[in-house]
Amino acid sequence: MTEQNLRIARLWDLDSARVTRRAMLRSSAFFALAATGACGVGSAPIPASTAPATPARATNARAEPKLNFYNWTDYIADDTLSGFTAATGVEVTYDNFSTNDEMEAKIASGAAGYDLVVPSDNFLRRFLRSGLLSPLDHDLLPNLANLERRFTEADYDPGNAYSVPWAWGTTGLAYSTSQLGEVTGFSAYDLAAAQGRATILDEARDGLAVGLLKLGHDPNTTDARQLAEAVTALLELKKALGQITSDVIEPLTSGQVPLAQAYSGDAFQARDTNPDVAYAIPTEGGLSYVDLLCVPKDAPHAENAHRFINHVLTPEVGAALANAIRYGSPNEAAKPFIDPELLDDPLVYPSAEQLARLPFTKDLGADVEARYADAWTRVKTG
Repeated sequence: MTEQNLRIARLWDLDSARVTRRAMLRSSAFFALAATGACGVGSAPIPASTAPATPARATNARAEPKLNFYNWTDYIADDTLSGFTAATGVEVTYDNFSTNDEMEAKIASGAAGYDLVVPSDNFLRRFLRSGLLSPLDHDLLPNLANLERRFTEADYDPGNAYSVPWAWGTTGLAYSTSQLGEVTGFSAYDLAAAQGRATILDEARDGLAVGLLKLGHDPNTTDARQLAEAVTALLELKKALGQITSDVIEPLTSGQVPLAQAYSGDAFQARDTNPDVAYAIPTEGGLSYVDLLCVPKDAPHAENAHRFINHVLTPEVGAALANAIRYGSPNEAAKPFIDPELLDDPLVYPSAEQLARLPFTKDLGADVEARYADAWTRVKTG
């Protein structure tokens, strides 16, 4: 993989390249990266219970066996796409992004031509406020019955009117045990071996959560004073950091980065390659999230998108995806096929007590989300 924006126009090109979530480094840009705002966000919030007034009917605007899929880097199994093509004859063009903002800007432009995108749960309602998504045609998704109840009754999209969960996980700390010893919380950023080499995630809500949690605040706070305090804390922390980046697997695996705020699945993939890497849910807490399969309103191959969603919801395919990316699977029917070591790992599937310290990233409404975007701009450019 030599291109920065990976473009795979044919499935057989994937056979020699493992393209999963966030492993491909976008660049070596540091804090001078231009801050990204909340693109395409409307003003009127969409109630969580809102569903299409009439049942959706998904059809292909272009009668061709193609699918254009836009997903996070480092977030798919080797055979997910090739298996779908073998089963359906539909060829997939597969592109990657590294942040929700990057993906949102492209979809909001109206000219992207994607049939499937994978926003995080807190971005879903932003997309709905902007009218960027089509409701799902449940008649084409019989395998929705395989989902765990937690993901069919979630407040971000009850009843899966607009989305189907791809994978879920937590945010915590990935670290080198040989360089840092045992890490339990955010005080690890003060360790001498982490100075100038540690990272935090390049996502406004995730990155700001570090500052909020360090101060004992709710990572979903709407309090402007608490958010300002988090900015101050992060500007101080930034003096000891090496990068703000969501691409951490290779730096962790190589030992270049001894400490990173990370998505759990990324940490586990790094650990699979280098056993020196460990993952901790900070004592101060963290966040849970779900990444969601959604169909843009102008998708040229909406029916094919539904065929792919239903394919991924089959137990064996869902299990193969979970085993590859090392994230939690929302597919209850897939669990008998998931690696038992993965299924029994409390860091992958936390207990109910742990989940209480790992709330989902809430959609806070357009005004507050804009406040978070402004705060993140101050952190990245300050």
